[in-house]
Amino acid sequence: MSGVSLRDVQAIDVHCHPYVANPNPYTPEEFVKKLSLSVIPSSGLKTNERNKKHPYPGTNMWVQILINRLAKYYSCAPELEEVVKQRNVRTADFREYTRELFRDANIIGLVMDFGYPSPPLDKKEYTDLCGVRIWEIYRIEPVMARLRGECNSFGEFVEKYRADLRGALKKEEIVGLKSIIAYRSGLQISEKNEAAANEQWEEFLANERAEVKAIRDYCLHVAMEECTEAEKVMHIHTGIGDGDVILDKASPSFLFPLLRKYSDTQVHLVHGGYPWMEEAAFIVSVLPNVYMDISLQNPFAGHGVERILSQVFEFAPFDKVMYGSDAFTVPEMNWMGVHLFKECFEKVLNSWIASDYMDVETAQAIGEMVLYRNFENVYRPFF
Repeated sequence: MSGVSLRDVQAIDVHCHPYVANPNPYTPEEFVKKLSLSVIPSSGLKTNERNKKHPYPGTNMWVQILINRLAKYYSCAPELEEVVKQRNVRTADFREYTRELFRDANIIGLVMDFGYPSPPLDKKEYTDLCGVRIWEIYRIEPVMARLRGECNSFGEFVEKYRADLRGALKKEEIVGLKSIIAYRSGLQISEKNEAAANEQWEEFLANERAEVKAIRDYCLHVAMEECTEAEKVMHIHTGIGDGDVILDKASPSFLFPLLRKYSDTQVHLVHGGYPWMEEAAFIVSVLPNVYMDISLQNPFAGHGVERILSQVFEFAPFDKVMYGSDAFTVPEMNWMGVHLFKECFEKVLNSWIASDYMDVETAQAIGEMVLYRNFENVYRPFF
């Protein structure tokens, strides 16, 4: 073996979302919007005035890389219009197209957050679409929103909320809970305070999306407690995401006191805290119960994935990091996520070999650990 090769290594995507076939063929503009994390602002340029070799309005390096790679996969010109044209032909059988992409990337399993999009998609239908094994995480915020309208007091709400989480965690296919508190009140979690939470009950009743920090913090504590009891994993969104994330309170460093408090709870830092991935890497290096993934930053940071992987492993142990994509609208996100990750990680691993930090066999083993073996070890009870 002359160097690391990850091309044929299987992958388990530890964080992504479901999607359905587009009802009609996409226009180039629609496809670009589907690839965006949030909202692509209008550039003011009329697309019919654009030179086809110039970037399409709203594209960035992630979109550019995907267009180029799809063009090679389709054997067509590396131009958005031609790529979308070819895609529209192939997606006539969306199920077979999706499965073809998954086979090409050697994706063998997905950890799904069915809490987005809303209303949730059918798990059986999505499993049939992909043709791979699916594990599920149960998002707590929709539970809070639903129970808010069913309860007459905060005390009743807490009782029903805890019972709901406990019931979900008893299901074999659910491997843990997930919170997106970073979008609601931020990751600076206060101590569990029932009196303070109770004072915010009326505000929460009036507005499901209200900050009501004491209530949200309280509910996260309950979720941590239930995961501990069930011996399942708590997933917490960290770092950037959609445009409504509370960015100044999204760093994983804010979670450090909470993570130390719940030292018996396995915690999965979703998105690895990007762009604060070095903080996440430090946290997983000092807290035995905490893990991180490289989703969202991979593939949406495009060529930056190579830099990110190098930085993460400045501190993170090799057995504490897992592959992910955060795919959420089209199967090309799952597909490109794996290929881009492998391409970038190969470069990093081979640079370590060239620097005489390790031999080829060790580097190859590290690549396989991050792509699927670490997930198997962390989530072994669910196999």
